[in-house]
Amino acid sequence: MNGKFTLGLLLLMAGGLIYAAAHQERDATRWSGPRDGHAEHARMAHASRHGDMSWLGPARRIDGDELAQRTQSVMSKLRQDMAAAQDPAGFECRHPAEVGPVPSLDAVDAWLGGLPASRHDRKLMRNLYRAAAEGNWLARAQVYALLSERPARDNTTAYRTVQLMEWLQEHGIGALHGIVGEALKSTGSGRPDASAVTVSDIYAALHHSYPAQHKVGRELSRSEDPRLAAAGRRMVECAAHALPAFERMFEVEMAQAGGSTRQ
Repeated sequence: MNGKFTLGLLLLMAGGLIYAAAHQERDATRWSGPRDGHAEHARMAHASRHGDMSWLGPARRIDGDELAQRTQSVMSKLRQDMAAAQDPAGFECRHPAEVGPVPSLDAVDAWLGGLPASRHDRKLMRNLYRAAAEGNWLARAQVYALLSERPARDNTTAYRTVQLMEWLQEHGIGALHGIVGEALKSTGSGRPDASAVTVSDIYAALHHSYPAQHKVGRELSRSEDPRLAAAGRRMVECAAHALPAFERMFEVEMAQAGGSTRQ
């Protein structure tokens, strides 16, 4: 298996990133996708290359072999994390400020509340990156979610993304596990069931991913085991009260799910 294919596969598993130029930095303005995606990609590339992620340390060139090795190391740690399964019945709610620092939390709430249009809003994106730079752990998880949506088109963006993955794993932020789990699910055969709860979902829910708590909690609340059902209700309530944007987001999701079941 050649180096470029191996690297591309690893980064795909790590959240949908495909670093197309394993050994050469490419101009971030080269965008082969739809015209309306060009500006969004340029904003993301600019943010990751021009100091908005300097809190991760100095940016440097990294060759494809080292990038693949570091990505594989993170993936190995994620597998170890999820292998040490915890009992979801023991779930304890922790709001963002109880998990870690959350300066400029209103910027994260505004970003989440504006999705998907937030991805095209320079001010919201700039404020999200600023909150991440100030140490807001939830903002950092959202920055990773944003970066994982598109292929990394240059060396610096790929390097910063792997650095961010390493930071999230080291700090036990389950959003990383949830995003990687979704990427793995999408690479399987057949059409993935978005509602199916996986080990990565459970791990993420137990480690402060509020979307995962909402998803897993709804499933557990239907359990015949009273301990699991109670834990599920706690998860759903915790997720809804984490941020106003989450509450609105989950209300819409539940309303849509209810409508689809009646059709």
